Amino acid sequence: MKTWITSDLHFSHKNITKFCPTTRGHYTDITHMNEDMISMWNATVSVDDLVYILGDVAFCSVSDTVKILNRLNGSKILIEGNHDRKLLKDSSFRDCFKEIHNYLETEYDGVKLVMFHFAIFDHNGAGRGSVMLHGHRHGNPTNLPGKIMDVGFDATGEIVVSMDSVLSKMAKIPHMYHHSPDRE
Repeated sequence: MKTWITSDLHFSHKNITKFCPTTRGHYTDITHMNEDMISMWNATVSVDDLVYILGDVAFCSVSDTVKILNRLNGSKILIEGNHDRKLLKDSSFRDCFKEIHNYLETEYDGVKLVMFHFAIFDHNGAGRGSVMLHGHRHGNPTNLPGKIMDVGFDATGEIVVSMDSVLSKMAKIPHMYHHSPDRE
């Protein structure tokens, strides 16, 4: 079993191809985009894998969103994004996820992770090396120093990113000190 992470999939969002031309400008329409994204997902994620989705799953009806989610391999944990609120009112959408959180702190391979749809500069444990994973920015820089990463599709160019590769990248970044480094 592998663990993956992503954000801002925006299935069926017709204007996302204009907003994010680098990753989505080549799609001819939303059907082409949706089918390609589903294909990329299932080519990477196995049925036994776990995927954290840090919000903004889709811009379509609940029934169409559920159909898409049911086609995606793996168990899914949702960290709520600003465009998920309407979908979350429906139990059929909520049933697509193993867990749903507004904000999540967890540990992976001995590293504290803070996951939220939005970037948080002074996240819990930032002074002790915790990693802040977020979406929402679609690859636009936050200009926040430290172990902070936008894991969204438009930021990484990958439909999902392995948690191992995220932690490998974050290990090379010095953590921010809450106090002076000699007092931590």
